[in-house]
Amino acid sequence: MLEVIPVVVPCQYFRRGNAGLEPHKRLMAAVLQTAVDDRWGSVYRRMPRPGTPADIQAVRRANVYLASTDRAWPFSFENLCEALGLDPTSIRLQLRRERST
Repeated sequence: MLEVIPVVVPCQYFRRGNAGLEPHKRLMAAVLQTAVDDRWGSVYRRMPRPGTPADIQAVRRANVYLASTDRAWPFSFENLCEALGLDPTSIRLQLRRERST
């Protein structure tokens, strides 16, 4: 039987008090949180009508960003996770689990 290891997604990790984090790490956490939020379709915060082609495209972009293992860009998912001490594979797994429930 597989042991379930709880995974903390960025928003849960940094809710504990991100005021003490350095400004650049708060920005990194905000970028990750936005990608996670957009993956769930929460881009409605910026758009008046969810489900529009632009909304669907934003969700797709968030999914591509979270799935990418490219490290060429400083703010890539992999680089941000490393800088914040998060495991990108575990986060992806947790996001998949939450999406399927």
